[in-house]
Amino acid sequence: MLSADRIIEFLVAQRAIAAALVALWAFVSLCIIARLWVLHPRDRLISKLVWSLVLLIPLFGWLFFAAFYRSPEASTWTGHAEHGRDADVGFTGSGHV
Repeated sequence: MLSADRIIEFLVAQRAIAAALVALWAFVSLCIIARLWVLHPRDRLISKLVWSLVLLIPLFGWLFFAAFYRSPEASTWTGHAEHGRDADVGFTGSGHV
């Protein structure tokens, strides 16, 4: 079984792999943070700063952002939905199973 100590020892011994993982983490985090700031300019500054810090946490920050961040556009959208939660589940035609 892998322990945290063994993972750290491996990454210290394999610095190229550790550097690649840090670069990948930084790239993904910065892309998500940039998307947050560009696509949601009307959100509160404090909220965006907090989410930016959360997004710097590898994997868990990304998952928390995906699970808990609700943009104002998503909560006020009232358009037509053919599929999903807002779709009408009744069928009017024949041949549907």
